[in-house]
Amino acid sequence: METQRFEKSSGGVVRYWQISRDGIRCHMSWGQVGGRTQGSSMTLDDEAHAKRHFGRKVSEKRRQGYVEVASGAATETTAASADATADDKLLDVMRAQEEKRYEGAWDAYWAGYEQVEGYDGVFAKFHDFAAGPGPFYDYVVLSEDERRGLHFVVKKPGHDPRSIAAFLDFVRPRLELAFDGHSHHKVPLPSPIGQFDHVLFCAPSLCRNRYGGRLGKAIPILDCEISDEDSETFVEARLQGRGSMPSTTWDREPFPVIDLKFDLRGANSVREKAFKVYPRSMLERGIQLLSEALPGSWLEIRNHRRDVLTLTPTDLTDGTPAEIDRFLLGDSAQA
Repeated sequence: METQRFEKSSGGVVRYWQISRDGIRCHMSWGQVGGRTQGSSMTLDDEAHAKRHFGRKVSEKRRQGYVEVASGAATETTAASADATADDKLLDVMRAQEEKRYEGAWDAYWAGYEQVEGYDGVFAKFHDFAAGPGPFYDYVVLSEDERRGLHFVVKKPGHDPRSIAAFLDFVRPRLELAFDGHSHHKVPLPSPIGQFDHVLFCAPSLCRNRYGGRLGKAIPILDCEISDEDSETFVEARLQGRGSMPSTTWDREPFPVIDLKFDLRGANSVREKAFKVYPRSMLERGIQLLSEALPGSWLEIRNHRRDVLTLTPTDLTDGTPAEIDRFLLGDSAQA
């Protein structure tokens, strides 16, 4: 991990700013030395993009008068703090970190959470938002020792108590899959839960390492929505990138893997040499551009099975959209 720390003194107050890069992720924290801190994380398209972002932010702080200081002491302090809380329960860690944000933050966050009947260590809260994300249910599932947990959110329109119970029955005995050192696991269900046939367990690294890496995530998915061979980068792009999977919407239409690379030649040529995650709108745009492209142009589509469908301008017919749907959805295709 690459880390740089800066400080600036003004009016007797010393403020700090720190940035860390771990692969494609950059995390920034800032605040008053010895006082409250804030932070934010960003996931970039690739490692080269993350390095450029890291460099731009460092240059920006230097222009603002911040002076670089050794980050070792801060790292040691963080490690010591982590060791001191290693045996704390997750809810205590959450409470301590929330209270650092502002006084009363924990009460504002936790007020209204109730234990789910029949499930020890499972808590839920209904957020009745009329705007923004809309109303949703927020769940926290604790491990037996209460030191770690899983989180999942379900928007109200797709919230079904029977499906939630079946999901909890499957997820709780497998909670440790999110903490075994792998970024994720795609696990088949013995029988469908609603329309879903798999569960995706996500490590804290895919959840922005909230609460000291104590909180993972579980998401019901269709087979076509995540590839068995997806890297952590691809899974993160599917969950948080452009046109990401609406994972909190349990009554959604299938949201299949769409990885594209292309060479579309014409008045405004576009080219992508490596497979990247794209939303359906980009696939539709690519097909339109391909229909107008010069000879030698091509578009490749990769699905959840890592099969590749290659299209050229001469391959396009009225039946191409249906062919693409069958290719992307596989067994999830609607009859």
